[in-house]
Amino acid sequence: MIAPSGVTGEERLQTGVSVLEGWGLRVRLGRSVLDRYGYLAGDDETRGADLQQMIDDPLVRAIFCARGGYGSQRLVPTLNLRPLMHAPKPIVGYSDATALLTATVALDVMGIHGPMVADDIARGLSRRSEETLRRVLSDPDWLWEVEVPVTIRPGRARGRLMGGCLSVLISTLGTPYAPDTRGAILFLEDVAERPYRLDRLLTQLWQAGKLDDLAGLVFGAMDACPTVDGVGPLEVIRACCGNLPYPVAFGLSAGHTLAASACENLALPLGIDVELDTAGGRLTALEAAVV
Repeated sequence: MIAPSGVTGEERLQTGVSVLEGWGLRVRLGRSVLDRYGYLAGDDETRGADLQQMIDDPLVRAIFCARGGYGSQRLVPTLNLRPLMHAPKPIVGYSDATALLTATVALDVMGIHGPMVADDIARGLSRRSEETLRRVLSDPDWLWEVEVPVTIRPGRARGRLMGGCLSVLISTLGTPYAPDTRGAILFLEDVAERPYRLDRLLTQLWQAGKLDDLAGLVFGAMDACPTVDGVGPLEVIRACCGNLPYPVAFGLSAGHTLAASACENLALPLGIDVELDTAGGRLTALEAAVV
């Protein structure tokens, strides 16, 4: 377990670690997980070295992020992610960890957009979210299926699942680390973005050409983004994405949530092939995540 981004509190860290150990996992902590360097969990060199060591160590089978915040994007240019191509292991996280997940998916390596140790796992996952994460990590026969209840544009499409936190993806535009979204099923979610800001983020994604050649688009439930003057995330997404020429759906229970406990944050393996079916209100895995 590493802290590639913001400062982590010791009590919540230990609570989350205890949960993982209760699943039968052996947890190894990075050296900087409790460090503080301003708003970061240690300086870039220390955080990057922690992550690189976990990537390189053949005994490490999965890399969990402690929490989000900010800082992962600073590490991406310094990392050697190519060992993951030969000895795959997932990085597990969301929010700011989107920068790491996007970089691994670019190498055709699966990453898991899912709960983080000192955040959702420490607060307490819903039974379904816990089971989903555990089976995604360990069950080579499991083809998961999750509900996406709201149709914005109808249709059915297949493609590689990509995406994560919208604002973090936007921050990669104009850099060598911007995702290639052609033919993808793109998943997007965010936290605390007011309606006009969501509009601006989606408009920038569209104007950058990242919505042009998708197979499909699916949004999280976005319940951590406020409704202002009767306008919420769903209304903004309808206005910005309602005329796109492929299926668009809303309401997948993954990513940021306001829940203080029983957090519903379903693990999504990015980089695998999936099918989006708006008529059935489902996003379905077409291949298992376990290597």
